Parts: sequence; structure tokens; C-alpha cells
Amino acid sequence: MNPLQVSEIEYVDVIVVGGGVAGIAIAEFLSRHSNLSIKVLEKAPQIGTLASGKLEGWYHTGGLYSGQDDAQTFINCVNGVEDLINLYTPYFKEQCNVNLVEKNPNFFTPAISPNSKGWFNDAPVYLIHPQEDAPEIRSSRLKSDAVQINIQRNRVLGRLEVAYGKQHNWLVDNRCLAPTYGQVENYEGLDCSLKNPTETISKLCHRFDESYHIEPSNYEFIKTLDCSMHTSRILQDLVRSCLTNGVTFETGIKINKLLIDSYGKLRIKSLLCETQEGRSKRLKAKLFVFAVGEGFEPFLNDLQVRAKLKRSRSAMVVAYPALVDTNFVRMSTKNRFHFNHFVQQRELGEEKYIYSLLADSSYANEESVNGIDIEPILESAERYFGKEKLYSRQLYSYECVKTEFISQEEQKRRYSYWIESNTDSNYLCVLPGKFSFFPTVAYQAYQRIKTLLDFEETSPQSHFNCSMNIEAKANQLVAESYPVQIFRRY
Repeated sequence: MNPLQVSEIEYVDVIVVGGGVAGIAIAEFLSRHSNLSIKVLEKAPQIGTLASGKLEGWYHTGGLYSGQDDAQTFINCVNGVEDLINLYTPYFKEQCNVNLVEKNPNFFTPAISPNSKGWFNDAPVYLIHPQEDAPEIRSSRLKSDAVQINIQRNRVLGRLEVAYGKQHNWLVDNRCLAPTYGQVENYEGLDCSLKNPTETISKLCHRFDESYHIEPSNYEFIKTLDCSMHTSRILQDLVRSCLTNGVTFETGIKINKLLIDSYGKLRIKSLLCETQEGRSKRLKAKLFVFAVGEGFEPFLNDLQVRAKLKRSRSAMVVAYPALVDTNFVRMSTKNRFHFNHFVQQRELGEEKYIYSLLADSSYANEESVNGIDIEPILESAERYFGKEKLYSRQLYSYECVKTEFISQEEQKRRYSYWIESNTDSNYLCVLPGKFSFFPTVAYQAYQRIKTLLDFEETSPQSHFNCSMNIEAKANQLVAESYPVQIFRRY
């Protein structure tokens, strides 16, 4: 006779399913502003193992999306800067090194301050924007392509000037305030104060043009607020704040079934789980927050989620040591000419790694058998840096999975965050879109949670600090970024 199966039962106010940046940021912000008991569940052995740890660590303030037809994603990035400065910079004083700086008397714009332990690298991302004599336009010989690239250029210069140039004062009534959609779209001037050619990038572009056997063409070089960010450090600090404010974590846990109330409004009664040790566990809560990224599919039907989700794969190439010390991205109307170069720095004990991350705009559906072709990335890198310089490095490639929602009005990729809930339900579904949106996702989710739960809001301490024990525990919980794991392995 089989012994009776024992199942542990646990109850908390809020369960957050998913240990990526969205779930961690929501748990952190909620714990900072309430006395609710909160538990985070993650199926992997550590936090930030999947998409949050594999991306290139690009802090998006809007530069990449400034040339799109629709300015909404650009504005979402700009609003994310506002949320970061208002909600995180005062609390994470030593870590969140983005703040307003007085550029002219009583005129303030965002800037990144140098800080070796900060979340963000003060080395900017430079946008390379080609013009009519660039290889992509010469090769097509279509007048419409030249017109299109000029339209894109004008959007980029105009939108970035309003957001981060000399058009908008970000300090209003002692609070950070981003420009509105209307302000961005109504500016028609083309004189952008952010133009900033550099010798390094100019030489790289000349080499690129020469690889097509043409004379050096004209480019706009634009210095942006975009930069590289230390994703694992951000996650570690958010987890430290969570632990300090009483959040508990359970990793290596598998959700086998959602128990749904079959009468009346759709509500979750329990999560039936299996722990890392193989024990059965039943988890109950007032509210369940699902922020599971690529693991969303098993929950879609049970939760009656209406949004269309799309999983796609993209490729990264790691080059060690770094090819150059400058972050840049080539914008283009032709996808095959897109190219990103980012410099990242990580420490493993006493050893320091400074490496390049290379990528482009290519992606493949999750169902694609052949996966992502990294040859276009290598080909572009050869054109910019030369074969000898490129292949003298240690080179590695890997794939990462992005989970995005598809807009209902247009079947195109949307990088904006997505939050869905029902006032009669006890669950919330969240997708961040981009790592950079974590401040906005956390704040907007918090606002939505206030409509679903009755709780007393609390005032957080003025700034964050934690004990050495909590710091050590957070370091164990959070996985290192994927390139660092590659260095350890090889």
C-alpha cells in the first residue's frame, strides 16, 4: 500500500510567478511601498537565468526607436527615464546613477554619472545614421529609398532633440517630467545639438564603406543617453531590497497545475507545485502575479488571456577582448545593414573581462528549425573591424528568446510593456517588453494591484541599504549574465 502523499500548504498575500526583471521589479516596488507578504517563484535554479540574463544589456532611452513611424515605443522609453529618476534614483542612491543635470541655468536634462559600481555605464551609445550616399542606398538605386532614409533621419534628429537636447526642461516643480507625445511629434527643427562625431566611429564607418569599394559616405553621428547596463547588478540590488523588505524566494519550483474556481468570476484558488527536492506544495494567495516571459503559454488558456504573444529568437556574438571601447549602433531602413556593438565589463574574482557584444535586428520564430543565422553579424563585424582583428579574438555565439505581445491593430513587433488584469479576478499578467522598462512596469503593476487588493500603502525608507548577509544571499540567488557564464565554462 502506497503511503499517503504529503503536500505542504503555504499562504502569502502576493505570489509573483517569474524571477526575471519584471517579476523581481514588481515584487521589489510592492514590498517597498506596502506591508504585504510576498513570495517570488522561479523555475530555474537562480534568478535572471533566461531572457533577463542573456540580452546585451542595452539601456534603451529611445535612441533606437526614434526613427520609427509610430513614436509610441520611443515615448515609452522616454517615460521610462522619468520613472527611473523619480522612483529609483532617490532610493538607490549609490546604485542608480541616472539623474537630472543642469546643462544651462535652470535647464535640466537626464545624464549618467560615472560610477564604477553603478547600474549604468556612462559611455554613451552613438547612433550612426546613413544618408543618400550610403552603401544601402547606392546598392538599391531607388529614389524612394533615399526619400525614406531622409524621413527617418529627420525623425531621429527631431525626436531626440526634443527629448534630450535643448528643447525640453526635465525639472518641473522639483520633479522629473518627460516631454509628451505631442511635444515630440510637433517639433520640426532639424538642428540637433546631440550631433557628435568621434574619430573612432568615423574610421569604422570609412572601413565599412571601403569594404563595398566606395568612397567614404556621409553619416550623422548622434550621442544618445542610451548606454550599456549591468543587468545582473540591477537584479542583485532589486533582490537585496526585496529581501530587506521581507520578500521570500523559492527557486527550482515547478507549477504543475492552477486550481481555478469554476463558479462565478475566474479566480485562482491554489497553485499545485513541485519543489526542487521533489516535494508537493500547495500555494495560496490573495493575488497572483504572472511575469513568466517565455513560460507564459501553459497559463494562457487557464487565465483566459486575450493578448497575442509571440516568442522569437535572436543571436548574440561575444568577442573577447573588446574590439573597440565605443558603443554604437547603425540605424538603417534596410534590416541587413543594422549592427550593434556594445562594450561590457565584468569581474570574476580578481579577473576582469572587457568584451564586445555584437548583434543585429535579425530574429526567428521560436518554431524555426534552423534557428538564427549569425553569419550576417560576423559579416558586418568583418566590414567594420577587419577580419584579422575580429578573428584574433575569442568568439562565442548564443541565442536568447524574447517574448513580446503583438498589437491587435497591426501584426508587427511591439516592444512596449503589457499588463492585463480584471477587477473581479485575483491575478495579474505582465510582460516587460524590454529590460529597460522595469521601472515603468513595476510602477504600473503597482497601480493595478491597488485596484485588486485592499492594503495600506507605506512610505519607504529614504534610501536603500542592506546587511552583508542579505548581500551575500542576493549574490547567490541571482545568476551572472550569460557571457560571464560562457567565460567560466570555456
